Amino acid sequence: MHIHDFPDTTLLVIFSFLCEADLCRVARTCRGWRAIAYDSSLWRCVNLKRFHKLNEFSLIKLIRNRMVPMLFKINLGGFTLSPRVFQVLAMHCKQLRVLCLGSVSFEEDFTVSDESFPGNLTKLDIRHSSGHPTAFKVITQNVQQVQCLGLSDSIFGVIDTEGEKLRFFASLKEVRILEFSYCNSLTDTIVQFIAENCPNLRSLCLRRCHNIRGESLSELIDCCSSLTSLVLDGTSVSDNEVQAVSWENSMITEVDLSWCRHLSKVGLKSILTRCHLLRFVRLCCCGYGHAITDEVLHAMTECRYRSLQVLDLSYSSEVTNCALGRFVASCSSLQYLRVYHCQKITSTLVNLIPSASNVFVVANFQLQRGGLATSATSEGPSTLLSATPVNYSRRESLDMSLRQD
Repeated sequence: MHIHDFPDTTLLVIFSFLCEADLCRVARTCRGWRAIAYDSSLWRCVNLKRFHKLNEFSLIKLIRNRMVPMLFKINLGGFTLSPRVFQVLAMHCKQLRVLCLGSVSFEEDFTVSDESFPGNLTKLDIRHSSGHPTAFKVITQNVQQVQCLGLSDSIFGVIDTEGEKLRFFASLKEVRILEFSYCNSLTDTIVQFIAENCPNLRSLCLRRCHNIRGESLSELIDCCSSLTSLVLDGTSVSDNEVQAVSWENSMITEVDLSWCRHLSKVGLKSILTRCHLLRFVRLCCCGYGHAITDEVLHAMTECRYRSLQVLDLSYSSEVTNCALGRFVASCSSLQYLRVYHCQKITSTLVNLIPSASNVFVVANFQLQRGGLATSATSEGPSTLLSATPVNYSRRESLDMSLRQD
């Protein structure tokens, strides 16, 4: 049986596994395949990030001819976009719910109207985006139904007063996942606004927001009872602030305290020993690499975590083999351990981990065990103990949510 003898329904299923570029290639094969390749059901979720150099005319033509009316999700990351693109999306793509605009540059003046921006979005990502302020003004007026939202520092250029910030975050009643990256305009006052106005918040990412000192953490934990994922990577939180938080009353399962230079072992113990539901813990270079000590690991060992699966201690200079080995032995649920560039961790660690352990370890030293040999290289870390990698990521993250559609 030749492939051309396959019924159209079968070819449609086969083509559903192809990316946008491959669909365009098979469309040039023959008229029959062209009709199938351009079936609107195959263009429901579209990632055009790799085509970011496409000119505006071609992009609009592609959207109108191939994606209308079934378009549900589109990634335009890296594009330079004008108001005309969003007008087409708003007017013709009524099913659009997920819009990814990471690292986008907005050009020209956006006119505020009902059809200037898609209004029924549930997921919107504008992290690292920049450009004309009116674009961000329009965006702030179309986020009332958004449940997963990624924001850039540029958004604070159009909501610069306290009143405007309060009104904006008061409109995010439906938001579940909220992520900021490298937002130097973000302050503890804004985190307080978020805590007061986003009762359904499940995940908050404040990665590299250097002006966050943790003054509103206590209110955040108290007000957002559903919060399970908290990323403070690269913030300026200190021991005093984290000690004042009622972590024992939280539902936190994922915490990232990497590169928190003002945290010491005192602050870490305060968090890690009172969050009993932890699944994901990332502590890379915390306290300049000195916050993670054997004392902290001993306290974690006594906690007997039942759900911890991922632990990242990379760039921690104080951790030793004995303390880490005891912790791994006590945590049967652990699946992934990263100890890259931990100065005191050597290949002796493997002898301290139970042979029945299924932990997947990432390190940068030479090791051989059970026929599985690994060696460190200058290009990156080596892996040991388990031949199958586990999913090393936060479940409650914007990127994970966007991939699920």
